[in-house]
Amino acid sequence: MQKLWPQTVKIYWDPWLNIPVIKPRQEEIDLFYLLRLSEPGDARPAFRGDIERLKKALNYEFGNLLLFDKYISGKLVLLNKVPHWDLMYEVVVSGNVIGQLYYDPFNDKWRFRLTHQGAYIAVQLGAVDTIIAESPFYTGRLISGKYGGSSRQVVVLDSRGNIRAIGEVARDNSVFLTKTFHERLPPVETSERNASVDFAVLRNLNGLQSLEDKSLRFLERLSKRFNLKPVVSYSGGKDSLVALDLACRVFGELEIVFNDTGLELPETLRNIEDVSNFYKCRVHWASAGDIFWKAIEIFGPPGKDYRWCCKVAKLAPIAKLTKTLWSSGALNIVGQRAYESLDRARSPLIWRNKWVSHMISTTPIQYWGQLACWFYIFKYKLPYNKLYEEGFDRLGCYLCPSSALAEYREIEKLYPDLWAKWWNVLESWRLKLGQPPEWSILGLWRWLTPATAKKRIMVQLKDYQVNWTEEYKRRLASSKINMYPVLFYREESKLTIVFNETIIPAYCKELILTNLVNTGFTIIELADTIEIRKERLRVLIHKNTLQAEIPAQECFEDLVDILKNIYRLRACVLCGSCVIWSPRGSVKLTLNGPRLISKLDDKSKQAFIEVCPISDQLVEKIIIPLILGDYRAFKRRGRRRLELPL
Repeated sequence: MQKLWPQTVKIYWDPWLNIPVIKPRQEEIDLFYLLRLSEPGDARPAFRGDIERLKKALNYEFGNLLLFDKYISGKLVLLNKVPHWDLMYEVVVSGNVIGQLYYDPFNDKWRFRLTHQGAYIAVQLGAVDTIIAESPFYTGRLISGKYGGSSRQVVVLDSRGNIRAIGEVARDNSVFLTKTFHERLPPVETSERNASVDFAVLRNLNGLQSLEDKSLRFLERLSKRFNLKPVVSYSGGKDSLVALDLACRVFGELEIVFNDTGLELPETLRNIEDVSNFYKCRVHWASAGDIFWKAIEIFGPPGKDYRWCCKVAKLAPIAKLTKTLWSSGALNIVGQRAYESLDRARSPLIWRNKWVSHMISTTPIQYWGQLACWFYIFKYKLPYNKLYEEGFDRLGCYLCPSSALAEYREIEKLYPDLWAKWWNVLESWRLKLGQPPEWSILGLWRWLTPATAKKRIMVQLKDYQVNWTEEYKRRLASSKINMYPVLFYREESKLTIVFNETIIPAYCKELILTNLVNTGFTIIELADTIEIRKERLRVLIHKNTLQAEIPAQECFEDLVDILKNIYRLRACVLCGSCVIWSPRGSVKLTLNGPRLISKLDDKSKQAFIEVCPISDQLVEKIIIPLILGDYRAFKRRGRRRLELPL
């Protein structure tokens, strides 16, 4: 199997003590099993909430708890997150991946599917029914028309008694193959002793110390290399907690930055206070207030491919705070790890984020696995966020479109009032967009475009069709912007776009024209027409009609800049991005939006235009796709990319 991840986590298993080993001594490696985990193999301990889900799922699948009681209970269980269209974990017990625990949103249940090793163990324990069938074995095959047991999942054997597949029992008691086994390895043998996390930590102290020493030496080198104030970006999660503790051991007193997006769960906010008291550190709050709830009336729901929320609720508040506190720079220590995403796997150990380029960022735990992080937290009894005990895998904005439906269900259960607030907004937008209930229930709102992941859910729904052009227009019509193209046609180098409303309204006309002039355009005002020029581009705007001569791709990008200048002033969200990332004193933020005080050079001009979330997200991902007739138009080759000065 071809490796996708540049680095993977190696976790070993001690068969006698029946515990995981994060970093064995060289002379001990041959005594341990290497866990066969899916990439990147970043397994973590299962907490109370995880165990409860697993127990319920096993009872649902097999109608009994024999596998849980005889093989799982009392053991140290690991969960390894694997790719799935919602949320799935490989379940590791006694050195074996016994199955996958996954969430089925169509039935609103956590389910469990046996692996070959898990099936072997379950059959030996008498925890699962078996059915004998003849070859061939392939997914979807009907192998029995009438099953008389009470289980929802059965193990399929061939005539020789070999485990060949897993079958699922349908409502009419027929059995279909849902998984076949091409690689049929028996489970590894262990003592199957009960073991706790605390016991595993004690037996991993040497390996943990090796990781600690390496990280501490790294931070010590940075303290000598950079004469900057050390600050820690703390999120309320386990990784930033480990990074904070390591930093405190090296730097002593330091300060903490927390980004309160206004969408944090109460437990996270409590954890910030706990951590502040534990370390006796000052916490600087970069607060977004209620800007998300105001901005959603302009942008509509955010999406994995439509991340306007990050700009207004995270990046702008953080940049504003840190530029105010440490304008000359700081050493920003974060809890980033290589196994969280492929982008982070390719990240260097020291970098500058273009949004907070005055700070040098680094991570001391880039190559730590989750299991090592948790062992460190338990070793030093650090004040971790209690949401992890409920089975939360990730923390942050509770309505983040990158979350799984399974995570939303947990939030709905634990924080019904918070979820109801979001659900009411979501349902309001669903009705505006003319979408069926599944749009909200199955999280189809999490993608703006007809993305592949969205289509995987859609195929499960009868008669569900995506008309992205209609949806985009409705999104704009339901927004405070309320301006969208209704007609567009091109004849050679001439483009005509007819909008549903007056393009440049009187209340912001002077502001729009001022900003256009100061971003390099020439304005000629006629009786009831505005002519805008730049080099080879000529644009005429008359009420709701825009006509443009576009002899080259570069001219089209100039037209896009004009549209961005117009749209951002029709419904500015007052996030302040334009002020933060433009030259000091060049932008004044008014109630109607930004006003450029003076002309900008090319680099500053492009930054002023592109840092705006309306420009970068709404115009690029809704307006331009409508004009070009392609929802992927924001990926066009000629698009101008944002460059921020360091």
